[in-house]
Amino acid sequence: MISFNEMTSAQILLLLIFPFGCLVGVIWWVSIVYLKYKWLSFVEETIDENYYSFSSNIFSAGLGISRYALIFQFDWQAKRCNKLKQRELVPKRVQKLFIISNLLWLLSSIIVFSSLIIYKIHHI
Repeated sequence: MISFNEMTSAQILLLLIFPFGCLVGVIWWVSIVYLKYKWLSFVEETIDENYYSFSSNIFSAGLGISRYALIFQFDWQAKRCNKLKQRELVPKRVQKLFIISNLLWLLSSIIVFSSLIIYKIHHI
């Protein structure tokens, strides 16, 4: 068994960073499940008039939440999709939940993949 005295500072850093990224990823999945069952159908109906069905399963819910988060987050994306007026019909609180979920995904991905890159750099 390796003790902390034998580990390099990079290994200790990775031991802390990687699990934190995985924890953020789990929180992101919980947010996906919550948004799917609580708000995704409402947002689909309001924004796309039920043209898309992202709430059919958990995997497509992740895609739909990401799509709607980008529409809520960026004016240019809402204009590009012609959804600027429909976006205003969704409460700001719900929009923030979608944006936070998308940011959790981004943060988790950055943390996990950067820790893997650090691992590869120090083990070449």
